[in-house]
Amino acid sequence: MFVASYIQTATQIFNEYSLQFPLAVFLKQYFNSNPKFGSRDRKYISELLYGIYRLGPQSHLSIQDRMLIGSFLSGALPTIFFEKTDKFFAEHYPLPFAEKKQLVIEKFQVAFSIPFPLSSGITEEEYIEYLFRPSRVFIRIRKNRDDILATLTQKEVEYQTISDNCISFPQKIKIQDLLPKLDEYVIQDYSSQLAQQFFQPKDAESWWDCCAASGGKSLLLLDKNARIDLTVSDIRSSIIDNLHERFRLYHYRKYKAFVIDLSKPIKQDFVLDKIIADVPCGGAATWSRSAEQYYFFSEKKLLEFQKTQKKILDNALQRLKQGGSLYYFTCSIFKAENEDVISTVDQTQFQIVQQQLLKAFELGGDCLFFCEIKKL
Repeated sequence: MFVASYIQTATQIFNEYSLQFPLAVFLKQYFNSNPKFGSRDRKYISELLYGIYRLGPQSHLSIQDRMLIGSFLSGALPTIFFEKTDKFFAEHYPLPFAEKKQLVIEKFQVAFSIPFPLSSGITEEEYIEYLFRPSRVFIRIRKNRDDILATLTQKEVEYQTISDNCISFPQKIKIQDLLPKLDEYVIQDYSSQLAQQFFQPKDAESWWDCCAASGGKSLLLLDKNARIDLTVSDIRSSIIDNLHERFRLYHYRKYKAFVIDLSKPIKQDFVLDKIIADVPCGGAATWSRSAEQYYFFSEKKLLEFQKTQKKILDNALQRLKQGGSLYYFTCSIFKAENEDVISTVDQTQFQIVQQQLLKAFELGGDCLFFCEIKKL
């Protein structure tokens, strides 16, 4: 397929797409309905689309200019593509991201800006570069590390060692085909893996993962091998069903689970030693993988998430024992979902022990906001 056809198809898809589904799902359905596109066609068309969304709204530019600028900055297409479209991009393609960014600012008047205040510990320049950086897949090794590394070496798989129990791979790799013993590792972004350092469970303690989703934080906790009393919950039964399946995979069966909407007052009467609250959020710290969310996100959505987060945090804190801690997480880099929510905590009853961003941007990962809140 010729370059002009790639641009034409990407433009058609862009005009049809309006966040009906995640872009990755929409593209999969589109290509399944149009089997004429080969693997290279799909890659090029997808990258052109993601280029637009990573760039953010730039209404003064044509759709074609936006997709070319975005793809130029990400560096995911071969140089020959730009030799056939715009020699300016081809000439400057090998430059570092910061220099490319400055060039498009000067030549195309691109205005890079984040529409909402950022959390402490991250700059706008750092975040914009993250949006265009290739993402990687991370696994946390639970057991048989030497066997896993030997298998990867034997199969000549490209990987990077991040820590003693974490390695990463290129985004498109099929890990489960390479490593079929699924209970030996967990697929989990490195920023999330960093949360494990804050969990210091003791035997007989009661823990509640109150927005458990697929159970990633609970697995970090359980793999500490303390004999705790664990309860998990989430807002929908289908989420809990998926969690049960995942826990069975990792041979964990001793826990309690229930469905609850934590944005509403809790009717049950109970208190626990420790609570993990990985609350729903806009997900800005994961948008390198889902740039369409960056493009379509709005202040209205941000404030809706913040409102829900405040309710969940307030309700969960009421179920914390004296001297116990709540661990608050979001995958957001916006102050409104992080520090501003924490600032509503009653500090006559609770202490803000620590808070920080757990960043893995430079490794090809995402970011996680963390705060520990202790009941006085």
